Amino acid sequence: MKVIGVFLLISLLVSITGAATYTNASEKISSKISIQVKSQMLDKEKVPVIIVLKNQTSIGNLSRKNAILLSKNRTSINQQNLLALLKEEESRGKAEKIKQFWIVNAIAVNASPESIEKLSKNEEVEYIQSDSIFHILEYSSTSISSGQIANATFEIKRINTTKVWEAGIDGTGINVSVIDTGINASHPDVAGRVINWVDYVGTPRRESPYDDIGHGTHVAGTIGGNGVGGTTTGVAPNVSLLIAKVCNLYGCFNSDIINAIQWSVEQNSDIISLSLGGYRDLNLKAAIDNAVNMNVTVIAAAGNDGPGSGTILFPAGEKNVIAVGAVGSSDNIASFSSRGPITVDGEVLIKPDVSAPGVSIISLNYSTKGYTIKSGTSMATPHVSGATALILQAARKKGISISPYQVKSILENTSVDLGSVGKDNTYGAGRIDVFKATQNYILPMIKGTIIDSTTKRGIPGAMVTTNTSIAAIADTSGFYSFMVPSGTYNLTAASEPRFYTNISIVTVVNRTDVTQDIELSIKPTGNISGLVTNE
Repeated sequence: MKVIGVFLLISLLVSITGAATYTNASEKISSKISIQVKSQMLDKEKVPVIIVLKNQTSIGNLSRKNAILLSKNRTSINQQNLLALLKEEESRGKAEKIKQFWIVNAIAVNASPESIEKLSKNEEVEYIQSDSIFHILEYSSTSISSGQIANATFEIKRINTTKVWEAGIDGTGINVSVIDTGINASHPDVAGRVINWVDYVGTPRRESPYDDIGHGTHVAGTIGGNGVGGTTTGVAPNVSLLIAKVCNLYGCFNSDIINAIQWSVEQNSDIISLSLGGYRDLNLKAAIDNAVNMNVTVIAAAGNDGPGSGTILFPAGEKNVIAVGAVGSSDNIASFSSRGPITVDGEVLIKPDVSAPGVSIISLNYSTKGYTIKSGTSMATPHVSGATALILQAARKKGISISPYQVKSILENTSVDLGSVGKDNTYGAGRIDVFKATQNYILPMIKGTIIDSTTKRGIPGAMVTTNTSIAAIADTSGFYSFMVPSGTYNLTAASEPRFYTNISIVTVVNRTDVTQDIELSIKPTGNISGLVTNE
């Protein structure tokens, strides 16, 4: 039986019971404290907050390793005094659950109203905000038997994935971090591929993976379920999974999501998949921006608040996040899928960025070895996360490194345009096409070195053309390369003004790369003398 509306909308913080002990009027409280926190200080014994410090760290163009070291060092120094004050409040029973961050210069804590007021007076504090709750974005859920899943691979085929598998691209070597409700790591379709795990919400924290809701298992299955149990549900069936449990039945604390993002960066994630949403939070934005600057692609669900315009949730609404809308089996937009536009930092953004299947999606069951059906932009998002894993693997096999910004551009430029012509606020750029998105990287490559026939050294800047429009210029070592469809090509190499032209014939078959070195001889030079007449 179908159960509608498991998690539909975001909410404010769940009330924490307890007698109020703070009676100051909110207008007398420090201006550094957000309105939401002021409100909660009037009727809660302890309020979950995030304390944002001054001197936020800028990542710059550092490598991920150096960026992490720099951020950790700077935030450790900047947070020393405040941390000492928090420890003192903790010893007095006025604070608990202290969480330090390095990906943003902030500390999360559950603190008494008196402590919050005291902390706000610290000169190092920029502001204090509510540790708000996000929710997973599932729309519906129905368990099904094995006999009902004969067409389980329909969505995978519809987004043109199997052609990419045939080219040997299946997600191998790519790490995807799923920040969600956990995972059933014993499910045969993901067994052995959960390479790391962290629990931020269990009481006590559990060392082994688990999922007490099922949302995260379903999401992870759409990214990487390999079909051992009978149905291939994953877009990237050999991807490696990193799982961070940040959500329970009540939602997902913003501080835990930030913790999971910085954990993912440290665990060498290539992709972060966020099938959750809520109100905008600038600390979460900063964490995401820093992760993207460290070459992590962040993908998030647009939300299930459609069909109205301007209903995109965050973090999908952030500029540096790939926002995903949901389409049905006929590529029609799902009624629940959130729509743009959205104004962020004074800029009007078209959102979502792309769409993917998100209605009646078959994926892994968290309590059995079988499968289940769910709908929502939560289900569309992992299709894009899996597609991104295939793009990254295909590019790496060609020795090419691509940035999160390039990934977004590739997905948008290769999607099937739906709705209004061009990118719009309903479908984004359109429904993803995995084969088109990876095609430039799975084509065979002709490569080689242009060599001086005398010195046997590479010739920088030599031009290589074909009998088509494809051409390349050799690098400083004389190396050239380009990707081509299977076929026969006449390669013409030339270097001016000193070297002759040389022609080679190359045949490319079965997506196999071909190496073709080309030697060029120096043109003979000398003086010519004579008499020019008009006879």
